[in-house]
Amino acid sequence: MKYDLVVIGGGPGGYTGAIRAAKLGFKTALIEERDLGGTCLNRGCIPTKALLHSGEVYASRNDWAQLGIGAENVTFDEDAVYRRKEAIVENLRNGVATLVKANKIDLYPTRGTIEGEHTVRAGDELLETEFILIATGSIPAKRPIKGLEYTLTSDNVLKEKVEGTEIAIIGAGVIGVEFCDYLSNTGKNVTLIEPMERIIPMMSKETSVQLASVLKRKGVKIYTGAKVLEITPDHLVRYETEKGAGELKFDSVITAVGRAPNIASLGLEKVGISCERRIEVDDNMYTGVAGIYACGDAVGRIQLAHFASASAITAVESMKKLPHSMDLNVVPSCIYTQPEIAFVGKRDTEVENAKVGKFLMAANGKSQIEGAARGFVKIIADENETVVGAELFCVRATDMIGELALAISKKMNLHEVASVIHPHPTVMEGVEEAYEDVEGLATHMAPKNR
Repeated sequence: MKYDLVVIGGGPGGYTGAIRAAKLGFKTALIEERDLGGTCLNRGCIPTKALLHSGEVYASRNDWAQLGIGAENVTFDEDAVYRRKEAIVENLRNGVATLVKANKIDLYPTRGTIEGEHTVRAGDELLETEFILIATGSIPAKRPIKGLEYTLTSDNVLKEKVEGTEIAIIGAGVIGVEFCDYLSNTGKNVTLIEPMERIIPMMSKETSVQLASVLKRKGVKIYTGAKVLEITPDHLVRYETEKGAGELKFDSVITAVGRAPNIASLGLEKVGISCERRIEVDDNMYTGVAGIYACGDAVGRIQLAHFASASAITAVESMKKLPHSMDLNVVPSCIYTQPEIAFVGKRDTEVENAKVGKFLMAANGKSQIEGAARGFVKIIADENETVVGAELFCVRATDMIGELALAISKKMNLHEVASVIHPHPTVMEGVEEAYEDVEGLATHMAPKNR
């Protein structure tokens, strides 16, 4: 069979790239050996957020009385939670399958490997193609820890509920703190063990400290600067810090130490593509080998579903010699804890003569109404008052970061974005006030020292 494009991997990068190619006139094939939707839909973003939502609703029962709501014997049926999660995943997966079919994309439900620059093996079939797009995503990363085989990965946790009440999570990055939030909301005693000096080290120290405070108030124990030495079959965790060695006993141990590109056994060596750690590409997502492109987690740049989709579109547009429609330089990052965390662009420490505006959400009416007034919105501008960065730690942060990404991508001036009327009462008002606070003009903030 001959194609214009063969896509290996059916996650958010793969199926988005295949659909865009089909819409642009390519005869396209999509190879996926597991489930359409990839890690994000089946073993990542979607199921995690489904669990988090159930946990958040259950934990909110502690505030019902002050909302005027009385209820007794409120229970948490985790089996039902997991069934709902699976129903959501299946519904979205079926939607992807429908889109693939509607766009006349040939789907090969098997393993795909590269046989040559223009040849891909899909199971027992050989496919000839002008272009190849590698969109194989990522897998849970492994660390050289003795007894790692006795732990659960994110894949395990999202497949079936975690047993026991005493739970350890090794790694306090995005995956770790989200699992921590869910498990602590549902009554588990959670311990976070992080080798770095603070949790979510990719975020600012301010956000890290505030999230740690929130988690500790939920009863979470946090060990930072702690290197795990060994995990025994009965879930005894031995670790060491600057203060010395220690050990803790748990019912279950989860490892959340990040993810690694899923590029082994693809046949990359047959076409001369280096695959030691990740696939190297240029700004067009081109590997340098005739007709072969790669996107998403496989290139090891930013392991986010929305980057995978955007980079796949960039790859397909490059194949068609079209101008790029996506700005791959501005990629928002989101963490779905309570409060939510979102970041995009540069930090104030990275900008010379930075101008910073900050609004505390305790002064936001909608946040108070929702009982979620903790947190802040921070806007960073350069010396020319161009918006270059933003960090949010508040309710709805992940929904609001899109406006800030737009402002950064389009190099908008503070006054341009601040001039837009934000409706009241909304959480979004906090963004407007943060813009205004750069010059000390925020209505609901105390005057800055002049």
